[in-house]
Amino acid sequence: MRTPFAILALTLLLGCQYNPYAHLFTTTQPKQENVAGSYSLTKQTITPGGLSFLQGQQCVLELRGDGTFSVTNYPTWTEAFSPTNGQFVASISTTGRWSCDTVGTVSDGSTSQSYWGVRFSDADTQLDSLALTGKNPPHGLIMTYGDPDSGTVMIFEKKK
Repeated sequence: MRTPFAILALTLLLGCQYNPYAHLFTTTQPKQENVAGSYSLTKQTITPGGLSFLQGQQCVLELRGDGTFSVTNYPTWTEAFSPTNGQFVASISTTGRWSCDTVGTVSDGSTSQSYWGVRFSDADTQLDSLALTGKNPPHGLIMTYGDPDSGTVMIFEKKK
């Protein structure tokens, strides 16, 4: 009787945490030319109401093949885990440089793998790294807000 109780207690203690988007992350290094392109914000789960906070404006991220980027109407949010957690602050537009790099690790419970994404530099405003999604091009982009297990994200789709 002790063994099942011990297993239950350990499971509750460790939790069954899982990022609901982990299966989408790109775990093999993509070619930069497959990442370059124009992306639009198509979904966010940080606040209720979808993209209505943008009041009809589009958020567009342009990743150029020469390693430069521009972004228009990129949403910024209050700090995760703060008293005002997840409130829209403002939209920013900026330019800078981008690179494709590993941006985190994901685990299936027994092994961990690095996943790839986009890192930004030389911008007027600090932008969070975005994870790449998809096993094959065209890739998408996803920004996880706060606790990855909560499923609060911004999702960008590549324009054709």
